[in-house]
Amino acid sequence: MKKTRRSIAIALAILATLALGSFTAQAAPIEISYWSVFTGADGATMQGMVDAFNASQSEVYVNHTPMTADDLYQKIPLAVQSGSDVPDVTIVHIERIPNFVEQELIWPIDTLLENGILKENYIPSAWDRTDIDGDHYGVPLDVHSYVTYYNKDLFDQYDLNGYIEDGYITFDEVKEIGDKAKAAGWTDHILGLDWLRAQVLSYYAQLGDGHLTIDGDAPAFNNDEMAQVYQTMKDLHDGGYTTIKGDDSMQLFYSGNLLIWPEGIWMKAGALEAGVNIGMLPSICYSPETCKNWTSSHNFVQFADDNRTEEEDIAVAKFINYMGENSLVWARDGGQVPAHVSINDIPEFKDMMQSFLADPERGDELAIYYYKYWGLFDTAISRNGWEPVFGTMTIEDNLKAAEQEVIDAIAAQ
Repeated sequence: MKKTRRSIAIALAILATLALGSFTAQAAPIEISYWSVFTGADGATMQGMVDAFNASQSEVYVNHTPMTADDLYQKIPLAVQSGSDVPDVTIVHIERIPNFVEQELIWPIDTLLENGILKENYIPSAWDRTDIDGDHYGVPLDVHSYVTYYNKDLFDQYDLNGYIEDGYITFDEVKEIGDKAKAAGWTDHILGLDWLRAQVLSYYAQLGDGHLTIDGDAPAFNNDEMAQVYQTMKDLHDGGYTTIKGDDSMQLFYSGNLLIWPEGIWMKAGALEAGVNIGMLPSICYSPETCKNWTSSHNFVQFADDNRTEEEDIAVAKFINYMGENSLVWARDGGQVPAHVSINDIPEFKDMMQSFLADPERGDELAIYYYKYWGLFDTAISRNGWEPVFGTMTIEDNLKAAEQEVIDAIAAQ
């Protein structure tokens, strides 16, 4: 009888254990909402990475909502103010973070730092930019820079490779390249004038500290260094070394009618699809020792939300760590430079032309700008485009007008 009762007790215990195990295994994962600014081909790449994370484990499930940057930056303040539907984690451009801090829309990532997010795992120049007043606000997914593409076939044809043996092209060498190519029969364009803001800021950072403000509020970019950048480009333009007003640098490069094309690393796939045999170098520089590339960074951040639980924060940390440790696809398919330093240990990444941007020894070449009124600056500096270089207005008038526009816009807020 005792044996029978004991057997029954053991059987019941086994059943209870199995039932508990079954319940545990079937427990719903913690769901976190993730908003990003990736809507094109990079959006598909990002969704694939999210799907891979969700499939890799059963504790966390990420709901990814991609939207345009403009939509996201409009929706976030409304969500935070209403206290509803605030995403648990969001991708934003690093330049936007100081303004979010100023508006008290964003929280420091203290809980994430307590749950496995480590500073030493990230490119310092990207990580350090979101240290603000003693708190830390962002985790960089990547860095994406303005670089210099060149047509390798044309450089071979016109014997120009000697100018890039050191891995850089200087402004003086642009002229030498142009003169040599023209002497050998080249009749098309030498250097492209493309996205003004990124191109100008790459060069501006080489002439000093590249400040847009001194006191953190008032704009301070109407100065001798910024004027020198415009004058450098005007001299090249007037000497016949650049594209001219009305030219489409991208199409000229794609069609083999442009030797050197300053553009972002995100344009690599398009150039390859166009059939151009491309090489990639850092930005044109005054000297290799001062070379800087205008750089931005997509950052994971957490906007203010009193309803977010500690469990959700822990889940976010797990997700971010996974994305950093498994970011090769972001480099390969997204054309980006992952900010997680583990990427430098992957041979496939080292063979990619943009890998020099992740080199820890060249981190000071990444010019990441910091200004809480970045959006106002961007609008103002872009308004007149390359007109001062084309000669339709003076450099002095352009910079004065751009700075005054920022001053007026700040006062109107």
